[in-house]
This record gives sequence, C-alpha cells and structure tokens, in this order.
Amino acid sequence: MELIPCNTCGQNRFRPIYTKESPLGESFSIVSCEFCGLVQVNPQPNFADVKKYYDDSYFTQRTERGYDNYYSDKLRSEISRVFQLNLNDLDFFSWEKKRISELPPKTKLSSLDIGCAAGYFVAYQKDRGYDAYGIEIADGPVRFARETLKLNIFQENFLDWDSNFQYKFDLITLWATIEHLHQPKETLEKIKSHLKPGGVLILSTCRYGLLAKLAGLRWRYLNVPEHLYYYSYLGLKKLLLSLGYLHPVSFTYGSGMTTRPGARLFFKLRKWFMDRFVKWFQLGDMMVYMVQK
Repeated sequence: MELIPCNTCGQNRFRPIYTKESPLGESFSIVSCEFCGLVQVNPQPNFADVKKYYDDSYFTQRTERGYDNYYSDKLRSEISRVFQLNLNDLDFFSWEKKRISELPPKTKLSSLDIGCAAGYFVAYQKDRGYDAYGIEIADGPVRFARETLKLNIFQENFLDWDSNFQYKFDLITLWATIEHLHQPKETLEKIKSHLKPGGVLILSTCRYGLLAKLAGLRWRYLNVPEHLYYYSYLGLKKLLLSLGYLHPVSFTYGSGMTTRPGARLFFKLRKWFMDRFVKWFQLGDMMVYMVQK
C-alpha cells in the first residue's frame, strides 16, 4: 500500500480516525485530511488489490458489503424505485423536459452510467427513450448486462476510456460509485469533458457526517477497502464547484436503519420516522448531487 496525497487538496498531512480489518483480514487505516477534511483510506491499496474484493460473490451473497442476488428481478425493481425517488427529489424531470424542448424533433437524449454494475440504470434510461450507455469493470455484471439485458456496456476503466472524447452525453451518472474510485477528482474532471454544454452530472455517495461519527466503526458504509473516500456534504459541494460545475441541487437521506426481513411493527414505525426526520433536516448518511456543465 502507498501513502498518497489527499485527492481533493493534494496535501500530505492526515489525522488518524480508525483502523479496520477487511473480510480478508487485511488492515486499513482511515484518516482525515488536516487541510480539507476529506476522510479516506490512506495508505491506499492499488487497483489490483481492491479488485479481488469484487468477485461474483459480492453480487450474489448477502453480506454487509454486498447484495443478496443482485441479478434478481426483485432487487432490480427496488433499485429502479430508488432511482425514480432520487430523480424526483432532484427535480431532474423538469431539467429533462426543458432539455428535450431545446432539441430538434425526434432527437434522443444520451446518458452514460459510470460504475453501472448490471446496467439497471442503463436499462431504465433505454426504456425511457435515451441513447443509453454504461461502463463497468467487473466481469459478472458486464456479462449479465450485455447478454441478458442487451445493453451497450463498455468494460474499461473510465479514466482510460475514450481519451479522444468522441462520446458526449446529456446526462452522466455516478450512483454510489465515487467512493469506490482511486482517483475521484480526476474522474469528475474527465466527466465534465464528456458532458455536452448544459448537460448534467448526477452522483450519489455515502456521506461522512453526524450519523457516521456517531456509529463509529459500526457505520454501515465503512467498508474497506471497497470504499476509499468518504465525503462530507459541504466538502463534496466545494469540490464540484471548484471544478467548474454549476447550479448544484442536492439532498440527503438514510437514517442508518437498514430494512430487516420480518421486522416487528415498532422497528418499522421507528425506521419510517427516522428516515423522514434525517431527510427533513439534511442529516442523512447518503447524499445526492445534480450539477450542470
């Protein structure tokens, strides 16, 4: 592992927060940058050392870090429901309607989902009439997206893909992806070059805030080394604005109370209240941003 400069500000002074073991018994340090506050895994494992955590079991065996059969119709439906809720909360469809009105008749909008996994958002956009693409590195999800869903998926590292910027999009999305990336700032810079003028970027990620600090090592998103970066709500906004993105729209959600099969009524009522409470007061441990080029 290599001690690297902070990806946001480039400084090299860090404050230790936690040390945590991965499921494979490897120990990782979680630190906070003393200059900009970005929480991160540092020293950081390289790409090859992290990739081994994304074998097929990550998508087919339920753990705190993976999914219970990611390829099931039930989970696909649930993920699509969350997409719809997030887009509604961002008022994305108003932007979309205006964007369509500015185009010549019968012109399709285009979208790219980075870290698209099995391509569920790509399929969602394709069904809505978009010229939709995805990009993903994991073998199993790419195979499923291409063979089962018949989608246009690139299997490459986004930073190495299309270096001549031949592809341009109206919409680019990073759904729960940026926290996994080794070079998130560089990724956001490259995304801007792939957006058409007036196009938008939507990204969601876990939020390092009050709930994360209260939960400590038990925080549900403190999954190392899959999650390498943990942004604060204000820190992510500052980063996006510093890169030249415009008109940020955002919200937070998620109380940390994960749905339990067969949960009792009291738990369900408490979760219902807490989920709404943290959303009303911008305390959620997930956050979503929409910004414009």
